[in-house]
Amino acid sequence: MLKKPTIYLAIFSLSVFSTVAQDDAEFEQYLKEQQTEFQEFQDKREQEFQAFVERWREAEQAYRKEVAEKWDDAKLPDKKRWVEYSDDKSRRTIVDYENNTITVEVLDDSDDADVLNTAKAEVKRLNETSAQEAVESDPILINAGMSVNKHPQKQPRRSESLLGRKIEVQDLPQQKVHRSGKQASVTIKMPDAAVSERLKRVLPVAEIYARQWGLPTELIIAVIHTESSFNPLARSHIPAFGLMQIVPTSAGKDISQFLHGQQRLLTPEYLFDPNRNIQAGSVYFHLLLNRYFKDVRNTQSRFYIAIAAYNTGPGNVARAMTNTTSLTKASRAANQMSPGQVYEHLMTYLPASETKNYLTKVTEREAHYQKTLGL
Repeated sequence: MLKKPTIYLAIFSLSVFSTVAQDDAEFEQYLKEQQTEFQEFQDKREQEFQAFVERWREAEQAYRKEVAEKWDDAKLPDKKRWVEYSDDKSRRTIVDYENNTITVEVLDDSDDADVLNTAKAEVKRLNETSAQEAVESDPILINAGMSVNKHPQKQPRRSESLLGRKIEVQDLPQQKVHRSGKQASVTIKMPDAAVSERLKRVLPVAEIYARQWGLPTELIIAVIHTESSFNPLARSHIPAFGLMQIVPTSAGKDISQFLHGQQRLLTPEYLFDPNRNIQAGSVYFHLLLNRYFKDVRNTQSRFYIAIAAYNTGPGNVARAMTNTTSLTKASRAANQMSPGQVYEHLMTYLPASETKNYLTKVTEREAHYQKTLGL
Protein backbone atom coordinates (compact mmCIF):
# COMPACT_ATOMS: atom_id res chain seq x y z
CA MET A 1 0.00 0.00 0.00
CA LEU A 2 2.89 2.36 0.63
CA LYS A 3 3.92 2.13 -3.04
CA LYS A 4 0.59 3.32 -4.43
CA PRO A 5 1.33 7.06 -4.13
CA THR A 6 4.49 6.51 -6.17
CA ILE A 7 2.51 4.66 -8.81
CA TYR A 8 -0.12 7.38 -8.81
CA LEU A 9 2.59 10.07 -9.09
CA ALA A 10 4.18 8.29 -12.03
CA ILE A 11 0.82 7.95 -13.76
CA PHE A 12 0.10 11.64 -13.07
CA SER A 13 3.54 12.66 -14.40
CA LEU A 14 3.03 10.66 -17.57
CA SER A 15 -0.39 12.23 -17.98
CA VAL A 16 1.01 15.76 -17.54
CA PHE A 17 3.90 15.01 -19.90
CA SER A 18 1.49 13.65 -22.47
CA THR A 19 -0.72 16.74 -22.16
CA VAL A 20 2.24 19.13 -22.44
CA ALA A 21 3.58 17.22 -25.43
CA GLN A 22 0.15 17.33 -27.04
CA ASP A 23 -0.10 21.07 -26.33
CA ASP A 24 3.35 21.62 -27.82
CA ALA A 25 2.43 19.66 -30.91
CA GLU A 26 -0.80 21.62 -31.29
CA PHE A 27 1.09 24.89 -30.84
CA GLU A 28 3.66 23.84 -33.43
CA GLN A 29 0.84 22.98 -35.81
CA TYR A 30 -0.80 26.33 -35.07
CA LEU A 31 2.45 28.16 -35.86
CA LYS A 32 2.82 26.26 -39.11
CA GLU A 33 -0.75 27.12 -40.09
CA GLN A 34 -0.20 30.77 -39.23
CA GLN A 35 3.01 30.85 -41.25
CA THR A 36 1.28 29.19 -44.17
CA GLU A 37 -1.62 31.65 -44.02
CA PHE A 38 0.81 34.59 -43.80
CA GLN A 39 2.80 33.30 -46.77
CA GLU A 40 -0.39 32.78 -48.77
CA PHE A 41 -1.44 36.33 -47.90
CA GLN A 42 1.96 37.67 -48.98
CA ASP A 43 1.84 35.69 -52.22
CA LYS A 44 -1.66 36.96 -52.96
CA ARG A 45 -0.60 40.54 -52.25
CA GLU A 46 2.44 40.18 -54.51
CA GLN A 47 0.21 38.80 -57.25
CA GLU A 48 -2.02 41.85 -56.87
CA PHE A 49 0.98 44.15 -57.26
CA GLN A 50 2.18 42.34 -60.37
CA ALA A 51 -1.33 42.24 -61.83
CA PHE A 52 -1.56 45.99 -61.37
CA VAL A 53 1.70 46.54 -63.28
CA GLU A 54 0.62 44.24 -66.10
CA ARG A 55 -2.79 45.88 -66.34
CA TRP A 56 -1.26 49.34 -66.46
CA ARG A 57 1.34 48.47 -69.09
CA GLU A 58 -1.16 46.66 -71.27
CA ALA A 59 -3.51 49.67 -71.20
CA GLU A 60 -0.62 52.01 -71.99
CA GLN A 61 0.58 49.88 -74.90
CA ALA A 62 -2.95 49.52 -76.27
CA TYR A 63 -3.48 53.28 -76.23
CA ARG A 64 -0.08 53.92 -77.81
CA LYS A 65 -1.02 51.54 -80.62
CA GLU A 66 -4.34 53.34 -81.08
CA VAL A 67 -2.60 56.73 -81.28
CA ALA A 68 0.07 55.38 -83.66
CA GLU A 69 -2.61 54.69 -86.26
CA LYS A 70 -2.69 58.44 -86.89
CA TRP A 71 0.52 59.86 -85.42
CA ASP A 72 4.02 58.80 -86.42
CA ASP A 73 5.30 59.76 -82.97
CA ALA A 74 2.73 58.37 -80.55
CA LYS A 75 3.54 60.57 -77.56
CA LEU A 76 1.96 59.71 -74.22
CA PRO A 77 1.97 61.51 -70.86
CA ASP A 78 5.25 61.22 -68.96
CA LYS A 79 6.98 62.66 -65.90
CA LYS A 80 7.10 66.24 -67.12
CA ARG A 81 4.47 66.44 -69.88
CA TRP A 82 0.72 66.02 -69.97
CA VAL A 83 -0.36 64.79 -73.41
CA GLU A 84 -4.00 64.68 -74.43
CA TYR A 85 -5.65 63.72 -77.73
CA SER A 86 -9.04 64.65 -79.13
CA ASP A 87 -11.55 61.82 -79.42
CA ASP A 88 -10.82 61.35 -83.13
CA LYS A 89 -7.06 61.68 -82.52
CA SER A 90 -6.78 64.54 -85.01
CA ARG A 91 -5.57 67.00 -82.35
CA ARG A 92 -2.88 66.65 -79.72
CA THR A 93 -2.24 69.04 -76.82
CA ILE A 94 1.00 68.89 -74.85
CA VAL A 95 1.53 70.76 -71.59
CA ASP A 96 5.29 70.75 -71.03
CA TYR A 97 5.88 71.56 -67.36
CA GLU A 98 9.66 71.52 -67.65
CA ASN A 99 9.77 74.08 -70.47
CA ASN A 100 6.57 75.87 -69.38
CA THR A 101 4.92 75.64 -72.79
CA ILE A 102 1.66 74.49 -74.37
CA THR A 103 1.87 72.94 -77.82
CA VAL A 104 -1.23 72.26 -79.90
CA GLU A 105 -0.80 70.06 -82.97
CA VAL A 106 -3.40 69.20 -85.60
CA LEU A 107 -3.57 66.66 -88.42
CA ASP A 108 -5.61 68.35 -91.12
CA ASP A 109 -5.42 70.92 -93.90
CA SER A 110 -6.69 73.84 -91.82
CA ASP A 111 -5.25 77.21 -92.68
CA ASP A 112 -3.11 79.13 -90.19
CA ALA A 113 -6.02 81.13 -88.83
CA ASP A 114 -7.98 77.97 -87.99
CA VAL A 115 -4.94 76.37 -86.35
CA LEU A 116 -4.39 79.48 -84.21
CA ASN A 117 -8.05 79.52 -83.20
CA THR A 118 -7.82 75.85 -82.23
CA ALA A 119 -4.77 76.60 -80.07
CA LYS A 120 -6.54 79.48 -78.31
CA ALA A 121 -9.59 77.32 -77.70
CA GLU A 122 -7.34 74.66 -76.15
CA VAL A 123 -5.74 77.21 -73.81
CA LYS A 124 -9.20 78.33 -72.69
CA ARG A 125 -10.24 74.72 -72.10
CA LEU A 126 -7.09 73.97 -70.11
CA ASN A 127 -7.72 77.07 -68.01
CA GLU A 128 -10.96 75.49 -66.85
CA THR A 129 -9.62 71.93 -66.50
CA SER A 130 -8.32 70.74 -63.14
CA ALA A 131 -5.78 67.97 -62.70
CA GLN A 132 -8.47 65.78 -61.15
CA GLU A 133 -10.77 66.26 -64.14
CA ALA A 134 -7.93 65.45 -66.52
CA VAL A 135 -7.18 62.22 -64.67
CA GLU A 136 -10.84 61.21 -64.56
CA SER A 137 -10.97 61.31 -68.36
CA ASP A 138 -7.56 59.70 -68.89
CA PRO A 139 -8.10 56.87 -71.41
CA ILE A 140 -5.16 54.82 -70.10
CA LEU A 141 -6.51 54.83 -66.55
CA ILE A 142 -9.99 54.05 -67.79
CA ASN A 143 -8.80 51.20 -70.01
CA ALA A 144 -6.78 49.78 -67.11
CA GLY A 145 -9.93 49.76 -64.99
CA MET A 146 -8.53 52.42 -62.67
CA SER A 147 -11.11 55.18 -62.98
CA VAL A 148 -10.43 57.63 -60.18
CA ASN A 149 -13.95 58.93 -59.68
CA LYS A 150 -15.30 55.98 -57.69
CA HIS A 151 -15.62 57.76 -54.35
CA PRO A 152 -16.15 61.46 -55.14
CA GLN A 153 -17.72 62.13 -51.77
CA LYS A 154 -14.49 61.21 -49.97
CA GLN A 155 -12.22 63.63 -51.83
CA PRO A 156 -13.43 67.17 -52.59
CA ARG A 157 -12.91 68.20 -56.19
CA ARG A 158 -9.77 70.27 -56.70
CA SER A 159 -10.63 73.19 -58.97
CA GLU A 160 -7.17 74.66 -59.65
CA SER A 161 -6.29 74.99 -63.31
CA LEU A 162 -4.15 72.25 -64.80
CA LEU A 163 -1.79 75.00 -65.97
CA GLY A 164 -1.06 76.32 -62.52
CA ARG A 165 -2.28 79.78 -63.43
CA LYS A 166 -5.09 80.74 -65.78
CA ILE A 167 -3.74 82.28 -68.96
CA GLU A 168 -5.51 85.19 -70.61
CA VAL A 169 -5.60 84.34 -74.30
CA GLN A 170 -5.87 87.97 -75.34
CA ASP A 171 -2.57 88.70 -73.59
CA LEU A 172 -0.66 86.09 -75.55
CA PRO A 173 1.71 87.36 -78.25
CA GLN A 174 0.94 86.53 -81.86
CA GLN A 175 1.96 82.92 -82.41
CA LYS A 176 3.43 81.37 -85.52
CA VAL A 177 2.12 78.18 -87.07
CA HIS A 178 4.77 75.60 -87.87
CA ARG A 179 4.17 72.90 -90.44
CA SER A 180 5.84 69.56 -91.02
CA GLY A 181 4.24 67.25 -93.54
CA LYS A 182 0.62 66.82 -92.56
CA GLN A 183 1.14 68.30 -89.08
CA ALA A 184 0.57 71.92 -88.08
CA SER A 185 1.51 73.12 -84.62
CA VAL A 186 1.50 76.17 -82.37
CA THR A 187 3.68 76.47 -79.26
CA ILE A 188 2.65 78.94 -76.59
CA LYS A 189 5.04 80.04 -73.87
CA MET A 190 3.25 80.24 -70.55
CA PRO A 191 4.08 83.17 -68.27
CA ASP A 192 6.72 82.63 -65.58
CA ALA A 193 3.98 83.27 -63.02
CA ALA A 194 2.50 79.88 -63.94
CA VAL A 195 5.64 78.17 -62.63
CA SER A 196 5.52 80.24 -59.45
CA GLU A 197 1.87 79.32 -58.98
CA ARG A 198 2.59 75.61 -59.31
CA LEU A 199 5.34 75.94 -56.71
CA LYS A 200 3.08 77.89 -54.34
CA ARG A 201 0.47 75.16 -54.49
CA VAL A 202 2.79 72.44 -53.20
CA LEU A 203 4.79 74.56 -50.74
CA PRO A 204 2.28 74.52 -47.82
CA VAL A 205 1.88 70.74 -48.06
CA ALA A 206 5.65 70.25 -48.30
CA GLU A 207 6.10 72.37 -45.18
CA ILE A 208 3.58 70.27 -43.23
CA TYR A 209 5.21 66.93 -44.03
CA ALA A 210 8.74 68.29 -43.76
CA ARG A 211 7.92 69.34 -40.21
CA GLN A 212 6.26 66.01 -39.43
CA TRP A 213 9.11 63.84 -40.68
CA GLY A 214 12.07 66.03 -39.81
CA LEU A 215 13.04 66.94 -43.37
CA PRO A 216 14.08 70.26 -44.91
CA THR A 217 11.18 71.76 -46.86
CA GLU A 218 13.59 72.86 -49.57
CA LEU A 219 14.64 69.23 -50.05
CA ILE A 220 11.06 68.10 -50.69
CA ILE A 221 10.57 70.95 -53.16
CA ALA A 222 13.86 70.08 -54.89
CA VAL A 223 12.78 66.43 -55.23
CA ILE A 224 9.39 67.46 -56.66
CA HIS A 225 11.08 69.81 -59.13
CA THR A 226 13.54 67.12 -60.22
CA GLU A 227 11.03 64.28 -60.39
CA SER A 228 8.14 66.02 -62.14
CA SER A 229 8.73 69.77 -62.66
CA PHE A 230 5.59 70.24 -60.53
CA ASN A 231 3.46 68.21 -62.95
CA PRO A 232 0.59 66.82 -60.82
CA LEU A 233 -0.17 64.24 -63.51
CA ALA A 234 3.40 62.91 -63.77
CA ARG A 235 3.85 59.25 -64.59
CA SER A 236 6.59 56.99 -65.90
CA HIS A 237 6.71 53.59 -67.58
CA ILE A 238 7.98 51.86 -64.39
CA PRO A 239 5.14 52.79 -63.48
CA ALA A 240 5.50 55.64 -61.00
CA PHE A 241 2.92 58.34 -60.31
CA GLY A 242 2.50 61.90 -59.12
CA LEU A 243 4.62 64.84 -58.04
CA MET A 244 7.26 62.77 -56.20
CA GLN A 245 7.05 59.78 -58.58
CA ILE A 246 6.09 57.02 -56.16
CA VAL A 247 6.49 53.46 -57.46
CA PRO A 248 3.58 51.43 -56.00
CA THR A 249 5.42 48.10 -56.23
CA SER A 250 8.62 49.15 -54.40
CA ALA A 251 8.63 52.36 -52.37
CA GLY A 252 4.85 52.13 -52.12
CA LYS A 253 5.13 48.93 -50.09
CA ASP A 254 7.34 50.56 -47.45
CA ILE A 255 5.19 53.69 -47.37
CA SER A 256 1.87 51.86 -46.98
CA GLN A 257 3.33 49.53 -44.34
CA PHE A 258 4.54 52.55 -42.38
CA LEU A 259 1.34 54.60 -42.77
CA HIS A 260 -1.32 51.88 -42.63
CA GLY A 261 0.32 48.98 -40.81
CA GLN A 262 0.25 46.71 -43.84
CA GLN A 263 1.39 46.71 -47.44
CA ARG A 264 -1.27 48.21 -49.68
CA LEU A 265 -1.34 49.04 -53.35
CA LEU A 266 -1.09 52.81 -53.65
CA THR A 267 -3.19 53.31 -56.76
CA PRO A 268 -2.92 56.12 -59.33
CA GLU A 269 -6.04 57.61 -57.71
CA TYR A 270 -4.15 57.80 -54.42
CA LEU A 271 -0.87 59.06 -55.86
CA PHE A 272 -2.31 61.67 -58.22
CA ASP A 273 -3.67 63.47 -55.16
CA PRO A 274 -0.95 66.08 -54.41
CA ASN A 275 -1.38 65.94 -50.63
CA ARG A 276 -1.16 62.16 -50.46
CA ASN A 277 1.72 62.05 -52.92
CA ILE A 278 3.83 64.52 -50.98
CA GLN A 279 3.02 62.69 -47.77
CA ALA A 280 4.09 59.41 -49.37
CA GLY A 281 7.31 60.84 -50.79
CA SER A 282 8.20 62.48 -47.48
CA VAL A 283 7.59 59.23 -45.60
CA TYR A 284 9.82 57.32 -48.00
CA PHE A 285 12.62 59.83 -47.60
CA HIS A 286 12.18 59.62 -43.83
CA LEU A 287 12.54 55.82 -44.06
CA LEU A 288 15.66 56.09 -46.19
CA LEU A 289 17.25 58.37 -43.61
CA ASN A 290 16.04 56.73 -40.42
CA ARG A 291 15.68 53.06 -41.32
CA TYR A 292 17.79 52.04 -44.28
CA PHE A 293 20.78 54.29 -43.62
CA LYS A 294 20.25 55.17 -39.96
CA ASP A 295 23.79 54.04 -39.10
CA VAL A 296 25.45 56.72 -41.23
CA ARG A 297 26.58 59.11 -38.53
CA ASN A 298 27.16 62.30 -40.52
CA THR A 299 23.85 63.98 -41.39
CA GLN A 300 25.02 65.44 -44.70
CA SER A 301 26.49 62.11 -45.80
CA ARG A 302 23.21 60.41 -44.93
CA PHE A 303 21.27 62.92 -47.00
CA TYR A 304 23.52 62.41 -50.03
CA ILE A 305 23.01 58.65 -49.78
CA ALA A 306 19.24 58.99 -49.27
CA ILE A 307 18.89 61.30 -52.29
CA ALA A 308 20.64 58.76 -54.49
CA ALA A 309 18.58 55.93 -52.97
CA TYR A 310 15.34 57.79 -53.65
CA ASN A 311 16.18 57.56 -57.34
CA THR A 312 17.77 54.13 -57.66
CA GLY A 313 16.91 52.21 -54.48
CA PRO A 314 18.89 51.42 -51.29
CA GLY A 315 20.42 48.22 -52.67
CA ASN A 316 21.96 49.96 -55.66
CA VAL A 317 23.42 52.68 -53.45
CA ALA A 318 24.89 50.06 -51.11
CA ARG A 319 26.44 48.36 -54.13
CA ALA A 320 27.98 51.67 -55.23
CA MET A 321 29.45 52.14 -51.76
CA THR A 322 30.84 48.62 -51.16
CA ASN A 323 30.09 46.45 -54.21
CA THR A 324 27.61 44.52 -52.03
CA THR A 325 23.94 45.04 -51.20
CA SER A 326 24.68 45.20 -47.46
CA LEU A 327 23.30 48.41 -45.97
CA THR A 328 25.43 47.85 -42.86
CA LYS A 329 28.62 47.69 -44.89
CA ALA A 330 27.56 50.73 -46.91
CA SER A 331 26.98 52.71 -43.72
CA ARG A 332 30.34 51.66 -42.31
CA ALA A 333 32.06 52.74 -45.52
CA ALA A 334 30.30 56.11 -45.41
CA ASN A 335 31.42 56.58 -41.81
CA GLN A 336 35.02 56.35 -42.95
CA MET A 337 34.54 59.29 -45.33
CA SER A 338 33.78 62.99 -45.09
CA PRO A 339 30.49 64.18 -46.64
CA GLY A 340 32.40 65.53 -49.63
CA GLN A 341 34.10 62.18 -50.10
CA VAL A 342 30.75 60.36 -49.90
CA TYR A 343 29.37 62.64 -52.59
CA GLU A 344 32.38 62.12 -54.86
CA HIS A 345 32.33 58.37 -54.25
CA LEU A 346 28.69 58.18 -55.31
CA MET A 347 29.36 60.32 -58.38
CA THR A 348 32.18 57.95 -59.32
CA TYR A 349 30.68 54.54 -58.59
CA LEU A 350 26.92 54.91 -59.12
CA PRO A 351 26.41 52.89 -62.32
CA ALA A 352 23.59 54.97 -63.82
CA SER A 353 24.28 58.45 -65.14
CA GLU A 354 20.61 59.22 -64.42
CA THR A 355 21.21 58.79 -60.67
CA LYS A 356 24.39 60.86 -60.78
CA ASN A 357 22.51 63.68 -62.54
CA TYR A 358 19.67 63.28 -60.07
CA LEU A 359 21.98 63.69 -57.08
CA THR A 360 23.52 66.79 -58.63
CA LYS A 361 20.19 68.39 -59.53
CA VAL A 362 18.50 67.74 -56.19
CA THR A 363 21.41 69.07 -54.13
CA GLU A 364 21.73 72.18 -56.33
CA ARG A 365 18.01 72.85 -56.29
CA GLU A 366 17.82 72.30 -52.54
CA ALA A 367 20.40 75.07 -52.07
CA HIS A 368 18.53 77.27 -54.56
CA TYR A 369 15.17 76.89 -52.80
CA GLN A 370 16.71 77.38 -49.38
CA LYS A 371 17.96 80.74 -50.60
CA THR A 372 15.03 81.91 -52.71
CA LEU A 373 12.25 80.72 -50.37
CA GLY A 374 14.05 81.89 -47.25
CA LEU A 375 13.72 78.47 -45.64
